[in-house]
Amino acid sequence: MPPHHEQMQSIQAMLAAGQRCVELERHSLLLWGLVGGGLCAFTDLAINPERFPDKMQHAVALLLWLAGWLVAMSWIDHRLTRRARLSRRETLPFAQAQVTRAWWMLLALGVLGSFAMFFHGGGTMVYALWTVLLGLGIFIFGLFSRPLVEWIGLAAILLGIAGLSSGLSMNGARWLTASTFAIGLPFAGWLTARINDNGVGRRALAVALWLAVVIAPALVAARWLPVVAAPSAATATLRLPAGSVVPLHVDMDSTLIAIAPEASLPLRVARDTEVALRDGQPDGRYRFDNGPWHAMQDGALFLRIDRIRPQLSAGKPEIRLRGEFTYKGEQQ
Repeated sequence: MPPHHEQMQSIQAMLAAGQRCVELERHSLLLWGLVGGGLCAFTDLAINPERFPDKMQHAVALLLWLAGWLVAMSWIDHRLTRRARLSRRETLPFAQAQVTRAWWMLLALGVLGSFAMFFHGGGTMVYALWTVLLGLGIFIFGLFSRPLVEWIGLAAILLGIAGLSSGLSMNGARWLTASTFAIGLPFAGWLTARINDNGVGRRALAVALWLAVVIAPALVAARWLPVVAAPSAATATLRLPAGSVVPLHVDMDSTLIAIAPEASLPLRVARDTEVALRDGQPDGRYRFDNGPWHAMQDGALFLRIDRIRPQLSAGKPEIRLRGEFTYKGEQQ
């Protein structure tokens, strides 16, 4: 090879190394992985309706809980990163400082999104949001690090979208996001440190291995670990055996139709149902057939009204409504 070609290749290698100057520190991967996974897995045990019966109090407590942990971890991670760079006599590249700010912004979006969805029953969307934001953060780091990191970030984004679009149960979505943080982040660092990612085939195999290591523990945890804390012995519960009839009253504000306050639609309970009570009223927790406890905001109950059709029956007008009311906990 002529000398000038070797010089050009050396210059290109130096430019590529300068563009991909961001390095993921081991302590960063461990900190964010363990803290993120722990928050996904155990937040509902720490911030639950028993401690915060008022909905607004519950939402604010959730906001402060998440923000407190993530702000503290951001400060600790920043200090440890600076100390590690100083010990190696390295400076913090400008690109890494900017990418770190983008990571903090993604965390802030996740916290605010969790707070906003609390009021509208976000359910599995909350965990899909965190998985997608995590994947986006990994992808941004990968743009200035190694191609394999980019691919893992894209895989995490697609994992969050696939979990949401597949109708994954709340329990499954929770443990999938926890596994993506707690196992996926440290394992991504392990892979990039030990695998030569030159070539599409090697990267594809590494991403497939990463997905398998992340998904398998999530499936096991979703199958065997509870989600919502069971009511304490001092908490009253209401048991509705299969066959019980519960009236459905509808309150509707309309200038077109009116429903009599005493009118009701009898609903027959098809499965043994237990509801937790607080001050004589349901607190949002329930279970079927002595199974695991759920909370209303979990999204395990799914109601969809897909057709409202006016028609005539024996010459009289009537309205037919068709809907679907299902329990996603059966998919676990």
